[in-house]
Amino acid sequence: MIGVSRLWPPLIMAAHTPRWVKARDVVLTLIMWILFAIMLQTEFELFFGQYLKEMGLGTFHTEPNWPVFFERLRPYLIIMAALAGFITIASVRTLRRHRRSLLLPQPSPLPAAVQARRAGMDEAALLAARELGITIVHAEADCRRRIEADVR
Repeated sequence: MIGVSRLWPPLIMAAHTPRWVKARDVVLTLIMWILFAIMLQTEFELFFGQYLKEMGLGTFHTEPNWPVFFERLRPYLIIMAALAGFITIASVRTLRRHRRSLLLPQPSPLPAAVQARRAGMDEAALLAARELGITIVHAEADCRRRIEADVR
């Protein structure tokens, strides 16, 4: 919307977060960690079972059954290999496109009048700004640009 002054980026910030929101976040986080631990119960037993057994917290089956673990991981390993292959193919194609683009001739420069019109300036101000070393560009609310020389 033209003419409306807004701060950027648009952040939503609460001055005071209610207690129920903080409690909800803590409860949801704990539930997710518990679900994560339940999903990885076998892996926890394999890697931490010996320590838990020594602490007297129960008896655990800590003998690794690697063929079963790798069999369960096979679909994920296949997906990982496919994604790595796709990324490799995309990278090679991007490098080839980049190399070919370097062989193309440089495009003709945009005329100053067209560039000034697109920037919302007049041509004389744009040409004067190009002569300055370091500049500060102010974007006004009406989509106009104002350019100042930086005197640092």
